Amino acid sequence: METKAQLRKRMKAIRDGISPILRQRKNEQIMNALLREDWYADAKIICVYAAIASEVDLCNFCQRAWNDSKKLYFPKVFGEEMEFYEVDDFTCLKEGCFHVMEPDLENYDLKKYEDQTEPVHILVPGIAFSEVGCRLGYGKGYYDRYLSMHPSLIPIGICYSEQREPEIPTDIYDIRMTKLIPDEQKRWLYNRRIIMNLEVLFKTAHDDRIKVGMLDTDVKNETLRRAADKILSHEEEILAANAVDVTNGKERNMPAGLLDRLTLNHDRLEGMADGLRQIAKLDDPIGEVLYMKKRPYGLIIGKRRVPIGVIGIIFEARPNVTSDAFGLCFKAGNCAILKGGSDAIHSNIAIVSAMQEALDEMNIPKGTLSLIEATDHETTNEFMKMKQYVDLLIPRGGSGLIQTVVNNATIPVIETGTGNCHVYVDEYADLEMAVDIIRNAKTQRIGVCNACESIVVHRAVAKEFLPKLYAALKEYDVQMRGDDAAVEYLGTEKPLVTKATEEDWGKEYLDYILSVKIVDSLEEAIAHINKYNTSHSEAIVTRDYDIAQKFLEEVDSACVYVNASTRFSDGNEFGFGAEIGISTQKLHARGPMGLEALTSYKYIIYGNGQIRP
Repeated sequence: METKAQLRKRMKAIRDGISPILRQRKNEQIMNALLREDWYADAKIICVYAAIASEVDLCNFCQRAWNDSKKLYFPKVFGEEMEFYEVDDFTCLKEGCFHVMEPDLENYDLKKYEDQTEPVHILVPGIAFSEVGCRLGYGKGYYDRYLSMHPSLIPIGICYSEQREPEIPTDIYDIRMTKLIPDEQKRWLYNRRIIMNLEVLFKTAHDDRIKVGMLDTDVKNETLRRAADKILSHEEEILAANAVDVTNGKERNMPAGLLDRLTLNHDRLEGMADGLRQIAKLDDPIGEVLYMKKRPYGLIIGKRRVPIGVIGIIFEARPNVTSDAFGLCFKAGNCAILKGGSDAIHSNIAIVSAMQEALDEMNIPKGTLSLIEATDHETTNEFMKMKQYVDLLIPRGGSGLIQTVVNNATIPVIETGTGNCHVYVDEYADLEMAVDIIRNAKTQRIGVCNACESIVVHRAVAKEFLPKLYAALKEYDVQMRGDDAAVEYLGTEKPLVTKATEEDWGKEYLDYILSVKIVDSLEEAIAHINKYNTSHSEAIVTRDYDIAQKFLEEVDSACVYVNASTRFSDGNEFGFGAEIGISTQKLHARGPMGLEALTSYKYIIYGNGQIRP
C-alpha cells in the first residue's frame, strides 16, 4: 500500500487535473445530491467549509441553504486547533490561515459553534476517501481533532468520484466519515469494488488457513496473551472510539439494552483481555485423536480433530464479540473474518487494530484476522455468498440479522442467539427462590440473549406469587404484560401492568419488559414454552423431582435449567473459556459454542499396502 504522503501527492494531482468545465458540472451534481439527503430538510444547522484550490466548491450549496433558512458554520484555524463560527453571508469571510476564506472575527461578532441536542452534519473536504469512509486530508489533523472533541457531529465526506480509492492507510486517531457525497452514484461500479476487495481479503484468509491450522500450541497461546495485553495497552484509544459509537447510538435512539451491549469501560476491556487469557489456558483441541480402530485386512482407521478453516462472523453492536470470536477461532486453528455493524464500527476497528499488533509481533499470517470495515447491506450480501473461500458463517445479533443470514447465505450457517427465554414457576416452587431467579434473569443485564423475557406461572400460586414478583421488579420499572388472569392477579390499577398481545408471547424484548402467562398444568406450561421459545434457554422453579425431570425431558431447547437463572447460558460459565455464540439449532453444535464447536474432523487411515478385494 502507498504511504499517506505518496497517496496524497498522487490524488492531489488527479483532483487538480479535472477541467474547469467538468468541475463546475460535478459541483452542481454534488449540490443536488446534498439537497436530496434525508437529513437536509430537517437540518437547522450545517457545518460547511470554504473551498481552496481544486476542492469541491460548496458556494452554490451554501447560498441555497441560506435561502432555506439554514444556519451555516465555517471553520477558522487557531494554531493547532480549529473552531466553527456562524456565518450568514460570504462577506463575513476573509482570507486566513493557509489562504482559506475564514470567518472574519475582527469585523463581525460571530457566534461559535456549541454542541447541539439534535444531530448536526458536518461536510468535510479531503484529498482522497475510501468506500468505507476513510479520509486522507492534508496531514495537519485539524478535522480529526475537532471531530474527536465533538463526537455528536455527523461527518460526511465531500469529494469528486476521482478522489475515491479502494483502500487508504489509516491511523487509530483518524475519524471516518459516516458516508460520502461524490458527484455521481454508480451502483454497479460500487458493487464491483466491493466484490473485488472482499475477494482479496477472503482469498488471503483462504490461502493462509493451512498455515494457521498448523501453528504450534505454544505459539497460539503466546499470541493470545499478547493480544490481551494489546487491548489493555490501547485502552485509551479503544474507549475513545467506543465513545463515538455510543454517542451515535444515543442520537439514533438506540434501545437501552443495545446501548448496554455496545458500551465499553475499563472493567469490560479487562474482561475481554481475561477472556483471551482464559482461552490460552484451555487445552488445544487440534490434533486430538477421537478414536483409533483396527479393521479387517489390517487397516487402522482413526478420527482426528482439525480446524474448520475460514470462519466468518457477522455481528451487531457487540464489540466484545470481536475479541471472543478471534480468540476462539484462532485457538481452534481457524482464520476469522469479522463484520460488525455500523453501530460499533469505530470500536471494532480499534479492537482489531490492537490485536493485529500482536499477530504482527508473532509473525502470524495476515489472513488470520480480518475486519470488513464496510457496513452497508451490499457488502453483507456479498459476504454471505463467498462460499469458495469461507467454510462457516456465524451470525451474532437480533432475530432480523440472524434470519437474514440463515435465509440468504450460500455458506453453511450456525443459527445463534435470539433468546425468548422463559422461567416457569411451578405450583410446588419455592416462591422466594423464584423471585430471586427471575429478578436476576431479567434485570442483571437486559440486553443479552440469555435474559428472561417471559414467565409462566401455575395458577395455584399465581395469586400469591405475582404481587411478590411485581414488588421485586418495581424498582427496575419492569413492565409486566399479562394475559387476563395475570392482569387480574397483578392488579389493573398498577402502572406497570398491561394486557399482553399475541406478539408478546414470542418477543425478545431486550428491555425492562416481561410477558406473563398463567397455566393450569405442567403440560400446558411446556406446550406454551415449546410454541413460543427460540430454543435458547428455559428454566423451571420447583421442589418436585418428577416435575423437574419431565420439564428437562420435554422442553425443546439448547439449555434447560432446574432452579437456576437462565443467565448462566454462557461459554465462560460452562467452562469453555469464552463462546463464539449460543447455537439454537441441532446440527453440528448446540448451546454455548466453545473451541470444540469450531473444529471438524478428518479420518486418518494407516495401511501396509492393502487393496480392496
